[in-house]
Amino acid sequence: MILILGVFIAYLILMVLIGLYEYRRTKNLPEFYIAGKKLGALAVSFSFFATYFSTAAFLGGSGTGFLLGFQWSAFLIFFHILFAILAWLIIAPPMKRIADQHGVMTIPELFGKSFGKSAQIICALVILFFFEFYMVSIYKGAGNLLQTMLPISYLDGLLITAVIVALYTAIGGFRAVVTTDIIQGFIMLFGAILLFLSLFYYFGGFSAISTLAQTKPELFEFGKLGPKPVVDAGMVIPFVLSLTFAISVAQLSSPQLVVRFIAAKDQRVLAYGMILTPLIVGIFAICVFSIGPFGWLVIQKEEASTFLKDVDRVVPYIAMKVLPEGINALLLTAIIAAAMSTINSLVHVSATALVRDLIQNITKIQDSTALKLTRISIPLLALIPVAFAVNPPDIIVGIVGVSFSVITSAFLIPLLALLYSKKPGQGAAVASMIVATAVCIIWQVYFYPVYFTYPVVPGVLASAATYLAFNLKKKS
Repeated sequence: MILILGVFIAYLILMVLIGLYEYRRTKNLPEFYIAGKKLGALAVSFSFFATYFSTAAFLGGSGTGFLLGFQWSAFLIFFHILFAILAWLIIAPPMKRIADQHGVMTIPELFGKSFGKSAQIICALVILFFFEFYMVSIYKGAGNLLQTMLPISYLDGLLITAVIVALYTAIGGFRAVVTTDIIQGFIMLFGAILLFLSLFYYFGGFSAISTLAQTKPELFEFGKLGPKPVVDAGMVIPFVLSLTFAISVAQLSSPQLVVRFIAAKDQRVLAYGMILTPLIVGIFAICVFSIGPFGWLVIQKEEASTFLKDVDRVVPYIAMKVLPEGINALLLTAIIAAAMSTINSLVHVSATALVRDLIQNITKIQDSTALKLTRISIPLLALIPVAFAVNPPDIIVGIVGVSFSVITSAFLIPLLALLYSKKPGQGAAVASMIVATAVCIIWQVYFYPVYFTYPVVPGVLASAATYLAFNLKKKS
């Protein structure tokens, strides 16, 4: 326990020191918002990777394999690699070119230049509202993990995570976010590989696969395992496909990810990132998402029902049971790094949306004033989700579940339109964002319990249909 605590404290101190160091280089708005558009390939790639994968990957993404088996692992790994390639192939190059032409610093500002001020404001509002609730789930994962592996309370875990992230992000801006992301990304990748290899060594190498096949053969079959209502409805494959698709397609349009393309130094950086990012995403996905099913070799049958109800506990339990304390310390640091590297970007993007895309749209203020307001808003926006994460009521849990779908589906179609259409429709873009948001919420409440298809699927389809309908109406 002392070793784990020591490693964790050293990690937190390092994050704050990075924020203090980067403060000297963030004296103006472009530096604070997008690091002066000077990021290299390693920085952009590892920052993209570290921001995308949160505690949900280590805990939920991995632990869900305990419930769904290798059908979950196979689809999730495939979609992650596919959309990592597509993000850097079809989104990054044109986005960088157009953003440089307009001199924009945020994703809502990019939407504003293409679709008008109303699109910029709607984009900023979606970011502010749904990012705050998205952070609730990440804070909850971090708090649960710290409570399990350290002698601290759940609330203490929440506050430690929030305060440290808010501190180094507000001080050092996007440079601090990216620099900490690089370190956190390496820790996450190393932790994932170490966990994967350690477990295989503990279970006796590849012979563990045959042992697992004998213990629970359904883990290797498609359409057999899932939550009881899904299995009873015969909807396991649609459920798994839609959920793995929803998680992975976020790489194409989530503002906290694609803003890194704007911050890249030049197109050559993106060309290198096009090779590096899918590689590290693939390695991480294979190592982490393959672990969950092996929980059946560690968890006793009489205890299995408890873990099937809360799959986030599977990986920490496996780690505490089979790994030595030194590796546990690294694993804890890797999972907390995954949480902080996502929260810092969500908070930073939310703060820039609030100041740049809302306040500066309403009233004219100097960039120096905007910089101060952004620094001040970061701690406030970081602490709001903590209040909900302390004891989230059922309605909050529902909003958290739909947030990820809204963030993806509201932005994907308009983003593709502004990148590839010569005359993108302003009214069509605004309508598609509003419809996508509404459809995701309605689907989550009324249709998801029946069809077990994640809201991002109908959300994206509704957004595309709305955009096309408005364009056709305009032409006629």
